[in-house]
Amino acid sequence: MKPASLVAVVAVAGLAGCGGPIRADELERGVESLGALAAEGEVLADGVARERTKTTFTRVQARTLAEQADHEAEKLADAQAGPALSASKAEAVALASKVSEALGRLRTRPDDVATGRAAKRELSGLSDDADRLVRRL
Repeated sequence: MKPASLVAVVAVAGLAGCGGPIRADELERGVESLGALAAEGEVLADGVARERTKTTFTRVQARTLAEQADHEAEKLADAQAGPALSASKAEAVALASKVSEALGRLRTRPDDVATGRAAKRELSGLSDDADRLVRRL
């Protein structure tokens, strides 16, 4: 095989793995992951609200959780959903963005009690939203 042909085959094979159709069980696992990230963020936010976490820890942990939520959003957004899953997939992508944004506020203001309280409420609600979405899948 010529080098140019080999490059073309590798490029096509790499593109074939991007996106692809998503099954209900895969979407369910993604939403469960988002629920877990929101719940973990809620615990972190509670620590901020109670002034029980260090600023550096809060920043690093919030960044880590937000990056995981962003990654899940990217995976879900890239996946192709059939008509039966399209609305749920869109809801999951929006949920991932909201989780990431709430965690971003914690990262930005890791020592602010009011931010911690607000993020705790928001992340708790987002965790509940994820649970409801999983039940509908």
